[in-house]
Amino acid sequence: MSAQDQANIANIQRPFLEYRAIFNDPITSFWYGARHGEVIGSMMKALSPWQLSLENISWNQAPKNLAEAQVTFTLPALFASIQLSMAGINASAINPDWSRVKQFVSLFQTGVDTLKAVVAQELKSQHTTLGFHVTPNVRPFREIMSRFINTKELHAEDASMFGLSAYYGDFSFVIDGSAVFPESVFIKLSRAYSPATRFEEMAGTIYKDEENVLQLLDLKLQ
Repeated sequence: MSAQDQANIANIQRPFLEYRAIFNDPITSFWYGARHGEVIGSMMKALSPWQLSLENISWNQAPKNLAEAQVTFTLPALFASIQLSMAGINASAINPDWSRVKQFVSLFQTGVDTLKAVVAQELKSQHTTLGFHVTPNVRPFREIMSRFINTKELHAEDASMFGLSAYYGDFSFVIDGSAVFPESVFIKLSRAYSPATRFEEMAGTIYKDEENVLQLLDLKLQ
């Protein structure tokens, strides 16, 4: 039996997913050309399978600066939203889980493709962040994390928890003490993608990233 087979299933709490895409150029001409109705009409049609309605569309009426100006499309059934700003597209989901990954992939890809088409802009970059807390299972996290830390060299033998982070060219992860759940950890996975990467591929990459980081804690996904 492999170490992965022996690993315990992670007790994941309060996961969230954030997506950010930057346009090649800000859409200032489109934004101030009184073409907001085109965006709303196109998104209502494209996102009709997810029951997008007018009460789920909001507009930032008094932004402090141009970067804060945005229109938000909220999809309550999935606890998700998609925002269009002058700089690009943001999307988020609260409490996403892998059993519904196809729904999120379809929603976000449809939303991004629709907005790109209506504003006639391509993307310059894409980025995702997955964050979640993990509560203790069998072994205390302090014990598990201590094997990555030279506690003696740091004079940290009495520390209540330890953290770990790693940064690569297009990926980073952080494992830190949770500020919400006692004796737990908070994990954040961030990755950059090429402008052409589709959400289906992103989802597969995020899944592998989550698996690999959980393995460091002797845990696995369900």
